[in-house]
Amino acid sequence: MKKISAEIIADSKNEHGDRITTFVLTFPRFILAELNTHRMLSRNSASSRAIPFKKMVEMVKEDPFIPIAWQKDHKGMQGTEYLDEIESHQAKNNWLYARDKAIEGAKSLNSLEVTKQLCNRLLEPFMWHTCIVTATEFKNFFKLRCPQYRSHAGSLYRSKADFIQGELTENERDGFLGYSDHIWLEMNKGQSEIHIMELAEQMWDTMNESTPKQLKEGEWHIPFGDKFDTIRLDELRRELLKTGQENDSIECMNRLVKKIATARCARVSYLNFEGKDDYEADIRLHDILAKEGHWSPFEHCAQAMDESIQSGNFKGFKQYRKEFNNESGTK
Repeated sequence: MKKISAEIIADSKNEHGDRITTFVLTFPRFILAELNTHRMLSRNSASSRAIPFKKMVEMVKEDPFIPIAWQKDHKGMQGTEYLDEIESHQAKNNWLYARDKAIEGAKSLNSLEVTKQLCNRLLEPFMWHTCIVTATEFKNFFKLRCPQYRSHAGSLYRSKADFIQGELTENERDGFLGYSDHIWLEMNKGQSEIHIMELAEQMWDTMNESTPKQLKEGEWHIPFGDKFDTIRLDELRRELLKTGQENDSIECMNRLVKKIATARCARVSYLNFEGKDDYEADIRLHDILAKEGHWSPFEHCAQAMDESIQSGNFKGFKQYRKEFNNESGTK
């Protein structure tokens, strides 16, 4: 079963200490709008318009999103009270009943040959969502979206792991690790929505556990790069050099990995970004995207700069899209 999670697929640092990180995030579809308010994040998402209707129904039926806790009705943006175990069980049953009715309604529309772009919308409250996010600056995002676990002394921690490490002795930690989700929710004084706080906490911990790769000026941050088949890539590079399409071996390889990584980031729309290693298909997709001006997937590969300056929404790194003359949409 899916759960809210954050996986780093590329993590780099330039010679000035600027860090760029690319995540694959999994979270409930209904908090996507909140994530999208953070403009420093470059992102590509799975699309309700692109995913086939039958696949969407299967996903929602077999592994629906179910809230991690059930807050009681409250005034303002954030509540502090939660349903008890018996009430939560009933709430879950009601939620799944609503899921079943949504599937029923969507199927009725589909039987009339209504487009998947509308049928799939009825299923979104029960969907898990996948998003690729790249940024150099997460400070404001973490400040606004992370939980706030406060100690008795007033210290503020943005994750359970940090709280346990910072406040407890080794003998005390085992007990806290056994705390229920409900207890942690009651300890959390954050004012953001609980599911995006859980996502931010996962991102925070994952970044703290990751060691970024050190890049020199001009080197590239490449999402999925560690998963590429280097033997197959080298064969493709040699083929291009033989045909005269390329004349510099190093530059040829750089162009190949940038094109393939960009295409993989674009494929998240269809949830097939981890498919088979058809690099020729990836290159064709990259070229189509560039020709048609679909530039968002070109924001995840980035080149380390010789200065710690702002470039677009990145600091110290230049997005791949900046290599194209028409990327601003002025031509």
